[in-house]
Amino acid sequence: MRLNKKTDYCLRVLIYLQKRGGKSKIQDIADCYGVSKNHLSVAVNRLSELGYILSNQGPKGGIEFNPQLAGVSVARLVTEIEAFEVAECFEVEGESCSLNSHCKFKKILVGATNSFIEELDRYQIKDLV
Repeated sequence: MRLNKKTDYCLRVLIYLQKRGGKSKIQDIADCYGVSKNHLSVAVNRLSELGYILSNQGPKGGIEFNPQLAGVSVARLVTEIEAFEVAECFEVEGESCSLNSHCKFKKILVGATNSFIEELDRYQIKDLV
């Protein structure tokens, strides 16, 4: 299983902010990881929407980790960001695959995905640092 870049960047931002403490600039985080500020901004916006980070505008502004969400499971964060359509048959809602009556692969993939999520559920955001 592989997380998409947005999820990866979200996790990196949270790790950085927890480790550093206080406010940070997106450019500083982008420089630290050697990634695009624009791509990182998308992740930061999503984290802000979900309440994982607090954002302040202006010259003394920046972003910081919301400590109230330190106890949230990594699984919750990942499932709020990531789409887990690991096969094409997961993606089409309401349409039936011609192999459904014979295929057991989808059930296997659902089980694998659930195991992945269960493993992530063992850890909290604060455990990432």
